[in-house]
Amino acid sequence: MPTTSIKITWALFQILLKEIAIFILMKVIFRFLRFAILLPGSCLLFIPGANAQTFKRTELPASIVHPIDSLAAEHENTFHYPGLAVAIAFKGHHLWTKGYGYADLEHHVRINPDEDLFRIGSISKTITACALVKLVKRKKINLDHPIGSYYAGFPTDKSNLTLRQLGGHLAGIRHYNGLEFFNQKHYYNCIDPLEVFIHDSLLFVPGTQYQYSTYGFTVMSAVMEKAIHVPFPEIVSREVIQPLHLVDLKTDEVDSIRYRRVSFYDFRDSALVDAPMVDNSNKWAGGGFLCAADDLARFGYSLTSPGYLKKSTLKLLTTSQATADGKATGYGIGIRTGKDNKGRSWIGHSGGSIGGTSMMLVYPEEDLVIVTLINLTSANMDDIAFKIADIVLDKGKDH
Repeated sequence: MPTTSIKITWALFQILLKEIAIFILMKVIFRFLRFAILLPGSCLLFIPGANAQTFKRTELPASIVHPIDSLAAEHENTFHYPGLAVAIAFKGHHLWTKGYGYADLEHHVRINPDEDLFRIGSISKTITACALVKLVKRKKINLDHPIGSYYAGFPTDKSNLTLRQLGGHLAGIRHYNGLEFFNQKHYYNCIDPLEVFIHDSLLFVPGTQYQYSTYGFTVMSAVMEKAIHVPFPEIVSREVIQPLHLVDLKTDEVDSIRYRRVSFYDFRDSALVDAPMVDNSNKWAGGGFLCAADDLARFGYSLTSPGYLKKSTLKLLTTSQATADGKATGYGIGIRTGKDNKGRSWIGHSGGSIGGTSMMLVYPEEDLVIVTLINLTSANMDDIAFKIADIVLDKGKDH
């Protein structure tokens, strides 16, 4: 009898090993297929139909890398970053990444910018906006129809809001209150989280003011689910993840052991400590995605690179909306717009989460994307992404 038990245990163990091996092999294959691989003799292998998502790994010159290294070290020391991942995507689908510091302080695991998943916070809004406009272009949903036409369960004062207002923070839906940022409850769809705020009064008459609201995007995701009868994470998978081959863009699941999240930290009492456990299923659309730096740079680059969004769609997302009195908000649909200190136009989004601070900065005219991810709550970014852009654009003139 003991011998039989041992045989059964051994057989189960072999099956488990095979499953693990298959999982690792598939991940390697997906990464191989995702971008061009530079073969011996500089022969570049391209994947048919995937040119908009195909990237060539590049080494930047020392004149660019050394200043970035110095900047990263300065920020790590001054602002107590546990770890920092940087990704740069630029002309001709070139990609450069580097990690600084630690993904896990306790076990001394260094940051891997191509594998480690960070909380990207409100950059999730840009991802949601892309999924939304894909549905709009296929006439599955309309930005200016009352949201009550898609879901009759909204209170009367919310049913006439539009997705355009929600996407531009003009709807009057409130932001977090109290300890809601530290949500512990798990939600299995995008309808149930509405219970937290949907019966609260609107902050103003829709369209008359700009008031940033992550919950506005929770409403948006609920409308998207109701409009096409597909779970929101699946919508994002169909419209963003699969077309762009973003294998490391995922919803933040608290119980997942299948992917490589960084450890999340707070800085309290002059020390780095573990951030509290939270469940971000209440705000996937507005702040609940994870991503590695390299995939987030690919996503950012795809916003302006031909092949994913049409020019008219990009214009829809990036044209600043305005309040009823004509005041521009600097925010389109899920995307901020602005000019840097040298007058260069940029689009993008920042993000703040428990254990995560992020920035995705896109310079359309310069064909440049900078991504910075930090595994620290409320980290002081001190414009690090803009400073890296300065280094690349200024030093790059000589190369």
